[in-house]
Amino acid sequence: MNKNKVVVKINGVEYTLMGEDTEDYLFSIANYVDKKVKEILTSNPKHNTTSSAVLTALTVTDEMFKLKREIEQIKKTTTIPSEKLKELEAKYSELYNQYINVVEENDKIKDGLEEIMNREQQYIERINLFQAELEKNNKEYEALLKENAYLRERNSEVEQELKETKDMLNTLKEELLESQIELVKVRKDLKDFKDMQNRRRTV
Repeated sequence: MNKNKVVVKINGVEYTLMGEDTEDYLFSIANYVDKKVKEILTSNPKHNTTSSAVLTALTVTDEMFKLKREIEQIKKTTTIPSEKLKELEAKYSELYNQYINVVEENDKIKDGLEEIMNREQQYIERINLFQAELEKNNKEYEALLKENAYLRERNSEVEQELKETKDMLNTLKEELLESQIELVKVRKDLKDFKDMQNRRRTV
């Protein structure tokens, strides 16, 4: 027997249903589950998608089990027409299919939630790595600031020492120049003295 395939929406999420029943039947059970989910969300907005799906499954299951007990009671009596029994069996089958769909939806939501939690864990791990790297870079930056401050202080000291050395060199140059001038004078005086001695000897 060929299976019918329809795409339905339950609480805004699309699902593909396949079954031997008519498309109208498949749409009807999807609409029933969608209605139940929305009723639960409306009655208590604090429920999330997962909890509302679970409560819907419990509600449908409760209806299914009660109907099943009713069918069992009907089977034990002969006062209920067979048409009523068939109607209840159909209702039971409908509720059971709704229950299966709710369970499937709940499983999909759980899978999606696990994926989200895994991604969240990955993001947390990446954030921790970034924080560790940031702390490391901050420490390196602080060390560089301290080193830079030391180098600046040392540079000031070296500049001062260099200035003092230049001043000393300039002083030494002046003294050397004076010494050279004095040496020239001494040499001239010595030459003049020798010349005078030579003239005396000649006379």
